[in-house]
Amino acid sequence: MTRFNSYPKGFKIAFQSFRMIGLIYLSYLLIALLLAIPFYGLFRSATGNSMLPDSLMAGFDATVIREILHNGGKLFGFYLQSFWPWFFAFLGFQIFLNGGIFSWISNPRGKFSLAQFTRHGRKYFWRFLKLSLYILILNLIIGLIVYVPYALIILTQTGLTDEQIVRPLVLLIGIHLLLLVFIFMLADLTKARIFEQDSRAVLKTMFKCLKVAFKHFFTFYILGILLLLTPLIVFAGYYFLRKAVSVDGSLMILLFLVVQQAVVFLRIFIRTWRLASVYHLHQKIFS
Repeated sequence: MTRFNSYPKGFKIAFQSFRMIGLIYLSYLLIALLLAIPFYGLFRSATGNSMLPDSLMAGFDATVIREILHNGGKLFGFYLQSFWPWFFAFLGFQIFLNGGIFSWISNPRGKFSLAQFTRHGRKYFWRFLKLSLYILILNLIIGLIVYVPYALIILTQTGLTDEQIVRPLVLLIGIHLLLLVFIFMLADLTKARIFEQDSRAVLKTMFKCLKVAFKHFFTFYILGILLLLTPLIVFAGYYFLRKAVSVDGSLMILLFLVVQQAVVFLRIFIRTWRLASVYHLHQKIFS
């Protein structure tokens, strides 16, 4: 039963990590501003400085978006092409953060050191990048196993109703999501093992963690479900709040900007919570 302490233990460590979380949040904010400022100028140019962007504040409007794409589609296409390097750079930054976060949650005492954080981020970057590629390949293989037989059966059958087509697909998506919980937990457990052992054998470590995950499947998977429910509750709360309140004034716009930034901060907090919980479970399993 002590292994179920990983969930509250991760929360406690994340709660002790506000300085680190704050610095990560500021870096996110800086990146967002670097992307948003030129995009906003392009957006205004693409719409001819009209009032169309303002009408989007009231909610999704397909007519407005179609008009914007019609008038400025080429500009948006050019921007999206130039956006991809930023997108991959941000993914790389996310991977870089893992090493620094593990350096703190492995010993969350004393004063947070930015120098130590960045040093561990650089040290484990390539190992965690390789792990991310392996997990991506694993996801693609699972996707092929789950969906290709369904697609082949559907294509070879005639006269199927919408219900006969959709029901199996919904079931397969549910199964895939359940498998993703296991896969993402496996990825985090492997990161914890790589960090703890300072291992360079990424693939070998992943297979070893896979065996351990099956051996302790119940504890491992229940923790994964708990760590999944936490962000879902936060995002569901934000979604329903956004749907229930109309953003039609300067004060409400400002309020929702604050709420959005709070959600971003919570995302970083939850990520730290997740890695800390998995690291604690790793310590219990391998001790």
